[in-house]
Amino acid sequence: MNDGTFYHPQNSTLGFQKIYVLNMPLRVDRRRNMQALARFHGLRFDYAQTFDASRANALGRASGYATNGTHLACYLSHLGVYKRMVEEGIETALILEDDVDMELDLKQRHMLIMDQTYRRYKGDWDMLYLGHCTADASEPGMASVSRANNAATAPSGNGGASLFVDPADRAAFLQRNLTLYLAEYPMCLHAYAVTRACAKRLAVLLEERLRTVGQDIDLVLAVGVEYGMSTVLGASPPYMVQVGRQELPSDLTLLRDGDTAQRLSRSTLYHLKLRATNPQTLPPYMDLSWR
Repeated sequence: MNDGTFYHPQNSTLGFQKIYVLNMPLRVDRRRNMQALARFHGLRFDYAQTFDASRANALGRASGYATNGTHLACYLSHLGVYKRMVEEGIETALILEDDVDMELDLKQRHMLIMDQTYRRYKGDWDMLYLGHCTADASEPGMASVSRANNAATAPSGNGGASLFVDPADRAAFLQRNLTLYLAEYPMCLHAYAVTRACAKRLAVLLEERLRTVGQDIDLVLAVGVEYGMSTVLGASPPYMVQVGRQELPSDLTLLRDGDTAQRLSRSTLYHLKLRATNPQTLPPYMDLSWR
């Protein structure tokens, strides 16, 4: 990959060749949010083809896939971007799902992360998570995070959370410096960059997994990272997060429990009055108990 890709991390595609957004045309509320983010931050988006569960199931039955429903729809939407990158010769792309929010100082934060990426790795990386939804063991600041072994150990908060930060340590945890790190088990696919070489490998991997397993796509990719499939980097703390199902119901499930909303220091959508709740008080990750 040409290192010159990262010479302009503050341009309209954040230094990548493309920014793809996965969005169903019927979800005008999500498209409205994404257009507002693009205008505010001076970004240019390419909207990519997505699948709903019904259309995905029809294709799955015809193709003999092992998974179906919402899992399959997610697989096919991301797989379509990987194939498009390979076919069109796109060397790097940022892939966004349409339920993201961004830090108000997005480009300043992104400049710091891309500077670290260039200095430490140059072009030798495969995936870069600008957003992730669970705590990663290799992430900076994890020394202040403890595992909750039972309900009495952790304060009440996120349903299903298995980690917690002692209230005395929370300020330091939230104010940790923005840092690039080598990810061990990244989760969620709402904001990540991928190279063309990696997209080519991922397309083969997902086509194989579609016929053999029924796991969520982010679990498949995380396991691949764990076993050394790719050089995967992450930004900590993340500066692109999910709005969450309570405020923005999912296209692929009617469930609103286990909300995916995450903390931002200064939310762009809240600043633009497109969110009812300030995410500054939310847990940083889905698996952290906070309240």
